[in-house]
Amino acid sequence: MRILMLSPAYPPFPGGGERYVAALAAELARRGHEVTAVTSAATLEKMLWQGTGPERPIAAVEEGVTVIRCGLRPFPGGRPALMAWRKAMVMVSMLPGNQTAVLSRMARYIPPITRLETTLSSLPRRFHVVHGFNISWEWPMLAGWQFARQQYIPYVATPFAHLGTGHDRVTRNSTMTHQLRLLADADRVLALTEIEKSGLAAWGVSPDRLDVVGTGLDSLPVWPEPAPLLAQHHVQPPYVLFVGRTSSEKGAIDAAQAVLALRRQGTAVTLLLIGQPAPEFDRFYARLSEQDKQGVRPLGILSDADKHGLLAGAAALLLPSRTDSFGIVLLEAWAHGVPVIAARAGGIPGVVDDGHNGLLVQFGDVPDLSQAIYQLLADEALRTRLGQHGRAKIETIYIWTAVADRVLANYEMIRSS
Repeated sequence: MRILMLSPAYPPFPGGGERYVAALAAELARRGHEVTAVTSAATLEKMLWQGTGPERPIAAVEEGVTVIRCGLRPFPGGRPALMAWRKAMVMVSMLPGNQTAVLSRMARYIPPITRLETTLSSLPRRFHVVHGFNISWEWPMLAGWQFARQQYIPYVATPFAHLGTGHDRVTRNSTMTHQLRLLADADRVLALTEIEKSGLAAWGVSPDRLDVVGTGLDSLPVWPEPAPLLAQHHVQPPYVLFVGRTSSEKGAIDAAQAVLALRRQGTAVTLLLIGQPAPEFDRFYARLSEQDKQGVRPLGILSDADKHGLLAGAAALLLPSRTDSFGIVLLEAWAHGVPVIAARAGGIPGVVDDGHNGLLVQFGDVPDLSQAIYQLLADEALRTRLGQHGRAKIETIYIWTAVADRVLANYEMIRSS
């Protein structure tokens, strides 16, 4: 089968969605399918608004997948202007009438990938299926959908829908008129969890076009022992770990406040944060006292090996986020037998079984999060039990071969219909 995938970014860009696309593409390529991925040249999030080369798309074969990377135009005014543009799109979507055409034009800047349409039109092979990913940065999905309809090719969407905690700002960012039109028209919409599937159905996507395919865990790298890494960063255990963009929506500031509250009450614990920095966290961190900064340690982007080394020694992983459709880092923690504390928001409750393989807290409830951290620190048997149950879940459910089987079954269904 010849498969065309479109994603706003692709590894080495650090992100769970990007890793998902690459892992699925590689698994399909290993099975003999011809996979082409068209994406941007971004390797860091800031490049999505600051822009980056190349002037012309560059193609390379990575793990059996032909990856075509297009450049990005700078967004005038940078990130603040991009956020204002996005807010304007949400407001336009709320106006009376059908605003799909206007929003589809505005979405060409989300992100502003250059030569995307011409790259698609110049591809030499005809594809059996087009598969678009990530409705939050939807221009690649839209371009792929338009290309598929022009070429009379079946279109599949994996939106990674961030349905937040209900009808909030996060939800509106993924459910604007043009986005819902794309999903309603797709031949198949593949969700990661039953919660995401139910949420998409509630927003008007036909249930008979929806399926849950889940996600898998990459093979783990050989990781170093945590002790030398902790010495390098001058950290004493116990510590808890946050992995992801340090934004308020991801819960990074909530995690920091929860740990600082425990430290002020006499509990010895440090928070380590791994991932791309967010401006709001940088401002929060700059206001902390030097003493508080000893308890909250942003480490930036680390290698996979170092990330897993620190995961292996953590008392818990924190993911108090409302913008995760799944949260692959949960699986990475479980692979090390590490318990997780996550928010009861987005797709996370469809992954974490509260009290069985992790603890769920309300998004934005810092005292609730602080209490959950204290509970795990104080109860080694509970930590061990939750971590072991998490490891058992990934060994039976979250494997890429099973995910690829389910995705291929959906491809075959629409090809034969």
